[in-house]
Amino acid sequence: MTTYNEIAGRRVNFLSSDPTYVDSNSDGQVWYNSSTATLKSWLPTGAWISGGSLPVAKRDMGGTGTQTAALGFGGVDGPGTGLNTTNAYNGIAWTNLPATLNTARSGLGGAGTQTAALAFGGLTEISPYPVLSASESYNGTSWTNTPSLNTARNRPAGFGTQTAALSAGGNTPANTAATESWNGSSWTTVNSLNTSRQALAGAGIQTAGLAFGGYTTAATAATESWNGTSWTSVNSMNTARYSFGGAGSQTATLAFGGTITPVTTATELWNGTSWTSNPTGLGTARSQIGEAGTQTAALTFGGEIGPGPTTTATEEWNFGVYSYSAAAWASGGNLNTGRYGMVGAGNGSAALSATGNGSSATETYNGSAWTSVAPVNTTRGDGGSASSAPSSAALIFGGNPGYTSATEKWNGSAWTNTGSLNTGRYGPIGGSGTQTAALAFGGNNGSSLNVTESFNGSTWTTVPATLNTARFSLVGAGTQTAALAYGGYLASAVSESYNGTTWTNTNSLNNARRGAAGGGSQTAAICFGGGNTPYTVTESWNGTAWTNLPSRANAVEQNSGAGTTASALAFGGFPSFTTTERWTGEVATAGSKTLTTS
Repeated sequence: MTTYNEIAGRRVNFLSSDPTYVDSNSDGQVWYNSSTATLKSWLPTGAWISGGSLPVAKRDMGGTGTQTAALGFGGVDGPGTGLNTTNAYNGIAWTNLPATLNTARSGLGGAGTQTAALAFGGLTEISPYPVLSASESYNGTSWTNTPSLNTARNRPAGFGTQTAALSAGGNTPANTAATESWNGSSWTTVNSLNTSRQALAGAGIQTAGLAFGGYTTAATAATESWNGTSWTSVNSMNTARYSFGGAGSQTATLAFGGTITPVTTATELWNGTSWTSNPTGLGTARSQIGEAGTQTAALTFGGEIGPGPTTTATEEWNFGVYSYSAAAWASGGNLNTGRYGMVGAGNGSAALSATGNGSSATETYNGSAWTSVAPVNTTRGDGGSASSAPSSAALIFGGNPGYTSATEKWNGSAWTNTGSLNTGRYGPIGGSGTQTAALAFGGNNGSSLNVTESFNGSTWTTVPATLNTARFSLVGAGTQTAALAYGGYLASAVSESYNGTTWTNTNSLNNARRGAAGGGSQTAAICFGGGNTPYTVTESWNGTAWTNLPSRANAVEQNSGAGTTASALAFGGFPSFTTTERWTGEVATAGSKTLTTS
């Protein structure tokens, strides 16, 4: 009898608890958990989870890129209007881009990446609905017309890069097998598919691709492999379908959704030889969908869930040991005292709120409910706080009325006065760091300030560095020597980084805002709420750029908050909101499987 060691080259470990999953090299590891008396293993599986919704419901888009950097372009909306819009996905949320296709259309093919894409073919959604040969190139900023396809077509398969792509099949309006190759400057007709069809999917590169499914006179499961010169028929899909999604390479492909009559959730994986149906499919059955990614990390967006209704739904596919929960806001317990202009500390599961529009109230949050605790010594609002401090060791400073310089420390049960600011001010004031090593910046003492002060646990020192843009009602994140300042009055999008010596302008917020809240580090920060007209939109900072995240349920100005990109809390706001919302970033969890006999 062959042993597991002989098959896998490793032994079955006898352990009292489950081991830590390290990386893909752990896949297939088997162990016996003596505490639970179970035989277990790290077995990769595939599943879809919800992602951030498209801004507008649409179908028949072009798509390209990866799961965390995708591009969707063109398509048709619910009322039937052909679109020229472009959207970018960052792995969490979609953003409307200013770039628009030169030719509005649906049913177009796509290739390339989020910042170097190619769009070709499609259909004009205006009677008499002409099929198009138009081709366009995207450089991350704008679309530029390129030489057209030789054969105008709608709903072709497309794959490859911006400078080396392939277009196969489609309708002219009759089904076609025509295949064309793009070299970055022109399209060339090459050997045709063996099966003429439209609404098929494709994957791979210009010299090694796969075309599968589609519509002939009915849904087809036919699969063909491309070697750079010709197509070869290979094993068919398990589920014949059309107007579906595909992602991956010639030897590792994913197929999902589409129309069988009715629409389907079915998902299949191709290993270079045969297709295997996944036990679970899409969360939302649909066809005419956008797609991007690989066999192990794919994305689908939009589509028709009908026949009839279009959808904004986005789903992310992950194949591996990890399961993922999508980043999102959720409702939390209400404050006991509604107010605005508070300061905060902590994170989404353990937070503190203090002061606010002439209040001395302090409340602590345990992940589900707020509890009123000892009030501050100086009643105030619109102050500042050390944004990286835990809820058990907060530091607050400044505020209104009277441009106060008062500073207080929280020890988990009471507030104690400590050294005052050198420049009394209100804001909200930008703040970063902890109770013993903090930074205060910006604010207002009759005019907007650029002053920066450093706190050593007992006294404040004015430092030479000043903000490049004097402002108040801004947000702070980071530490005393590595801080970030963003937003402010009047509805500023300005963002600045501090290295312990000087402030430097960085890329701006996508949405100018005042009275926002947030937290995090200099290279991983979050911003929410605020605005001249209150926003629901949330943004994250990765050290280089701000990116939109899923929105809050409540549009609130002069809200307060605390936390990080992984766990944050938003609470209160103008005029006297008690509302609390909790942010949780995407969470990956390694899940083992229990092995049984059958």
